[in-house]
Formats: sequence, C-alpha cells, structure tokens
Amino acid sequence: MRVIRHKNLCSSSVSTAPPKAQQTWRHPGGKLVELGSHALKQDELLAILIGAGVPGRSALAIANAVLDQYCGLYALHRWEATVEDLARIPGVGRDKALRILAAVELGRRLHRLWRSQKSAPKAEGDLLAGLDSKPKPEPAPQGPTDADLLATIIGSGIRGRPPKVIAEDLLARFGSVLGLFDQDMGDFLSIRGLNSTKIIRICATLEIAKRIALALS
Repeated sequence: MRVIRHKNLCSSSVSTAPPKAQQTWRHPGGKLVELGSHALKQDELLAILIGAGVPGRSALAIANAVLDQYCGLYALHRWEATVEDLARIPGVGRDKALRILAAVELGRRLHRLWRSQKSAPKAEGDLLAGLDSKPKPEPAPQGPTDADLLATIIGSGIRGRPPKVIAEDLLARFGSVLGLFDQDMGDFLSIRGLNSTKIIRICATLEIAKRIALALS
C-alpha cells in the first residue's frame, strides 16, 4: 500500500497545483490525495466512507443512491436518517451506515462548537479559525463520544490496538476533533494503527462534517 507522506489532505485551502480537470481517478481517494478533501463532490466523499462496493455496484454508485434518497448530505441530518434506514439501501449495510452517521454526528458537534462562539461564520475557513482546538471542558454529549465516532470511521485495528484505542491516541495527539483539521497528514502516520486508507477516510469524514456544520449555520 502506498504510504501518504507530508500531504495536507484535510486542508480547505485552494490548491496552487496545475489544473487537473481532465484527470480521472479509479477511486475518489486518489483525487483527495492529489487535490485535497475540499475538491471532492458529495458523492465522492461519501464513496470514501463507503469504501468497497458490491458486485455490480461501485462505492460511487452506492453513494449516489444514498444522496438521491436523501437529497444531499445535509438531509441525512435533517431527516434524522437511522442505521436501519441507510442499511436498507442496496450495498450499504450496517457497518457503512454507521460510518456515514458518525460523520453526520461530527458535523452536528462541530456546529454546536461554532454556535457556542456566538458569531456566524462567513466562509468555510471562518468556521474553524475562531475555534480553539482544545476547547474548555463541556458536559459530555449524549450518545457516543468523539473517540467512539472516530473509531467507527477508522473501522479496524491491529493486534492489541482496537479502533477505540487508536481514536483516543489520535485525539490525545491533536487535542480534539478540531485539532485534526488542516494537519499535515504525515503526522497522522505517527499514530500506530493508522494507514493511508484510514487517514483518507478520516479526511473525508472531516470534510463532510465541515459541510454539514456550515449548512446548519
């Protein structure tokens, strides 16, 4: 597996690289590596979370089926999609549904952090610029913790290090979920149990969360 080194994959800044409009990628993960998560469309981000397709149905086709049913990422929040709802879509299943909803929930939490600052963001960058990556302790959110949600995104662990332990190490290293934004992805490789595939999935998750938080604002 090709290892990602020194790539700021989660950056929302505009790339200065030459235009690659004519280039095609076998999977949107390759596009994220080359252009950054901000350059991906909704279906491409969702396809990264879905990961593998099923016979006769690619991850991108499954992603589009989800978006067609819910009319976009924001509607997954608005209509309060459940694991059971998403799992019924052919090719999704329970594990992929859990990953999708984990990203949606992180978007809700990111919005609540923005709302606590009491100033509406005018642009995507503003959403994060005024937020402390190590916010003051607040009452724990109901339901899964941030580490639980990240563990769902990570998916699998290695011997002696389940996904929850990897997620906890990631949050400890960067302070919070906010601390994961705009990081050098080479730094993510310092977390034992993360590889290129999982890092790309985390980046897609953060971009989805950011877009949902903006839509909520």
